[in-house]
Amino acid sequence: MFPRGRPGRGATDGANRGRPRRLRRLLAFGAVGALAAAFITAGVVLLVVAARGDDGPRALPRFEQALVLPSSTATAEPTATPDIAQSINRVQIPRIAVSAPTVILGVDAQGTMLSPKNPMDIAWYTFSSKPGEKGNVVLSGHVDYVNFGPAVFWRLRELRPGDDVLLEVDGGRVFAYRVMAVATYDADTAPVQEIVGPTETEVLTLITCTGAFDARNLEYADRLVVRAERVF
Repeated sequence: MFPRGRPGRGATDGANRGRPRRLRRLLAFGAVGALAAAFITAGVVLLVVAARGDDGPRALPRFEQALVLPSSTATAEPTATPDIAQSINRVQIPRIAVSAPTVILGVDAQGTMLSPKNPMDIAWYTFSSKPGEKGNVVLSGHVDYVNFGPAVFWRLRELRPGDDVLLEVDGGRVFAYRVMAVATYDADTAPVQEIVGPTETEVLTLITCTGAFDARNLEYADRLVVRAERVF
């Protein structure tokens, strides 16, 4: 499921805000979410690259439910090629002045995507693809954070088709992606597999929270998803 979390905006319980949110928060959260859950919760944006293989049921789970990764995702091995990066070190988005380090995260025992502990870090999920490899690369980041304010993906909503997203990998090489679409989904009904599932081409998906904030449950109602394709 999407990562659990508590957004910084509107929350009053400092002890709870900033925690990972459920999968259903991934599309609108301000906090970084996990790929398995598909979206970030509380103010996080998720950059997603499709995972390999999809053997799961066709029915899409609700965001608050665990999204079990296909067995093929855990066992399939990518085709060896020198063009595949081993690690993403930094994410740059010129239009919104983002230049942030990444942290490698996975999912918990319930299949919920983990979220970064630092509001300015971007999560890259272990179940997603690598730059240079066919599939969907998944990243997430907080939109805002308790006792901090606007976080790394605060301005993600400003992206438009044609904008560039750059992934700097080991050795200083840069993989460039161009935004194709920006969409907002209700956290409870978003098509999780379409957003974070496998793809036949090299794509990148960014996710964060957005929409109305529920001060009682410390959650955002929607998820903002940015999909980009590799250009070089």
